[in-house]
Amino acid sequence: MKKLFVIFVLIFLGKTVIGQMGISGGINMLKDFGTPKPYVGLHFGVEVPRDDENSIYGRVSFYGKQSDDIKNYTVVTAFDPTTIPYSLNVGYKNSMNYTILEGGNRYYIGDGYDSGFGAYGGGTGMVIFNTVKRTYDDYDQAVYSLPDNEIPRGAIVSLALGLNGGFKYTFAGVGSIYGDAGFGYVLFGKPSNTTAQQLFYTKYSGLIFTFNIGFRKELY
Repeated sequence: MKKLFVIFVLIFLGKTVIGQMGISGGINMLKDFGTPKPYVGLHFGVEVPRDDENSIYGRVSFYGKQSDDIKNYTVVTAFDPTTIPYSLNVGYKNSMNYTILEGGNRYYIGDGYDSGFGAYGGGTGMVIFNTVKRTYDDYDQAVYSLPDNEIPRGAIVSLALGLNGGFKYTFAGVGSIYGDAGFGYVLFGKPSNTTAQQLFYTKYSGLIFTFNIGFRKELY
């Protein structure tokens, strides 16, 4: 699904470009209300100016996983009922990461898109992918098995709308440095299984904040 979305965006941007576009990349952070620490990652993007005051952009952001500080426990049982002990308590921690595909429009003030110092802002739409995973303490998996309804991995797919705004400075003939921030409000989320569903209702946040710093190279 992510690959198809990227291909669609590239085709769309390719038909939209009229001689100019910007390729960008940098570092970013994401903070939600489900975790005490921010997620840290990288982003890559494309921006196409309609004129010096208006552009459309697309961006993909990858954020590394975070694990729970609190350990949970499950019971594993032996395949052979004569095994001693027949069952064990095994600890595990949940982890989750973020991959976000976003796109929207930007309106510039100041020197505009193409030169000097400018500020920008606009609306954005997001498709959010979360991979959730349970990392278990060591146990003999050849002897013991997890409960039938327990799945070690899952995913959450969400749709969100939000706003994004920031500042940039363009060095003529070199490129632009920028910094921006935004937020997204989740309109809809779909867990793939019971493992993802548990995190969706206990840890997942419907409001996220993002911060991005990077460099944009203008292509003429």
